[in-house]
Amino acid sequence: MGTTVLIFFIFVMLDQITKFLTVKSSLGPQVQVVIPNFLGISKVYNTGAAWGAFGNNTIFLTIISFLAMIVMMYFASKNDWKRNKVGSFALTLALAGCVGNLIDRFFTSIGLQQGVIDMITWTWWDWLCERFGGSANVFNLADFFLIFGVILFIVDYIFFKDRKLKKYEIKKNKLKEETIKEETVKDDNIEDNQ
Repeated sequence: MGTTVLIFFIFVMLDQITKFLTVKSSLGPQVQVVIPNFLGISKVYNTGAAWGAFGNNTIFLTIISFLAMIVMMYFASKNDWKRNKVGSFALTLALAGCVGNLIDRFFTSIGLQQGVIDMITWTWWDWLCERFGGSANVFNLADFFLIFGVILFIVDYIFFKDRKLKKYEIKKNKLKEETIKEETVKDDNIEDNQ
């Protein structure tokens, strides 16, 4: 549980620090290129979900985020880092993303903020959108943590669950065999002493 709390805290703080620095910066909604044809930054207040989906639904998204946080916290409390490092990390990352944006939604819903603070733009994605239609959107670290955590969790579950279960069963069977051997040795020692 300590590993989960530490990683969770680090990622939530990274998200909140980048948002704080963005708000204090002179950035505006116009994208400033950081790495040509790859990455840009700006300051946008988003009243929707990740990448602007479900705009102007702050209260609804706050409730959904809160419920998702409760569910993820329950599963995070059951994390077994020794048995499943990737799955535990993925769940913790997704939880940090959910909470990072929930903090912003809370402040937005009580009127202290204009929306979730977004600042990152993949400029290569903008280029694709311009050529093939669609719109590019700005996001934040919490969006990235949430989406990447969910994808990583799904990939880990689909592709590695069976292998991990087999490994766990092998360890469990070895432990059983060792326990049986120890009990047999104890029984033999007791019989020898009588």
